[in-house]
Amino acid sequence: MRTYDENEPIGWQPEGSMTSTTPGESPGHGPHFVQAVGRAFAILRCFGADRPALSAGAAAKLTGLDRATARRLLLTLADLGYVRYDGQVFRLTPRTLDLGYAYLSGLALPEIAHPHLHDLAHKLNETASLTVLDRGDVVYLAVVPGHRHAPPTLTVGARRPAHTTSSGQVLLAALPKDELTRRLGALEDVAGLPKEIEQVRERGWAMAEHDLEGDLRAIAAPVRHRRGRVIAAVNASVHPDRLGHGLVERDYVPELLRAAWSIEAELANLPEE
Repeated sequence: MRTYDENEPIGWQPEGSMTSTTPGESPGHGPHFVQAVGRAFAILRCFGADRPALSAGAAAKLTGLDRATARRLLLTLADLGYVRYDGQVFRLTPRTLDLGYAYLSGLALPEIAHPHLHDLAHKLNETASLTVLDRGDVVYLAVVPGHRHAPPTLTVGARRPAHTTSSGQVLLAALPKDELTRRLGALEDVAGLPKEIEQVRERGWAMAEHDLEGDLRAIAAPVRHRRGRVIAAVNASVHPDRLGHGLVERDYVPELLRAAWSIEAELANLPEE
């Protein structure tokens, strides 16, 4: 899951952007944009595994808002039931899960993918997952731990920078070239990445050596809608003992591609919306 520097302002990101903006700015937004709503979501995004509790001052520092505004927003969120206040710090409540579950419940994809991920995790004895692209990150929609178990932060809803992950590279490779160039242009640490993504396009799968925590690597393959559009990526961890001996291509990749194709076959049978 992405972590932030304590001194980095956290704001909303316009669609397609890979950089954050401060809550006082709204590039890319139309005249309909309601700044108070954007600021409220910026406050919610401050919470995370590394920051389960926040004071109004800390929220103000992270978002770039003044302390009084941050406090009013947090108290409003408390009135709505999304955070609770103990007199010193604010914490998220289970009600925030409604936001994510409302999205996930409207998707057939995780439900369809789960049994195929389970089979993949069982066959490889590794963690299998399903991700989608959201701005500059991949978001995990389903995670099935393998024999070696998933890293503790690899959970449904976890986010990682797309360009650092195998699943992200698969999803980036599916973008039109002008869109890919625009997204990568916002990054500093992408030396050699355009060439890697072109290779992903050609071979149909990706491997990233620093994708997961510890010594694990990961491979990923695209999942396509019936019309051919890439909508997600299937990902499997790879133990380093399998690297360098052709075992990934021989044993892992065929199973990974088979799982992706199986998900696609089920998606193709869904009724047209």
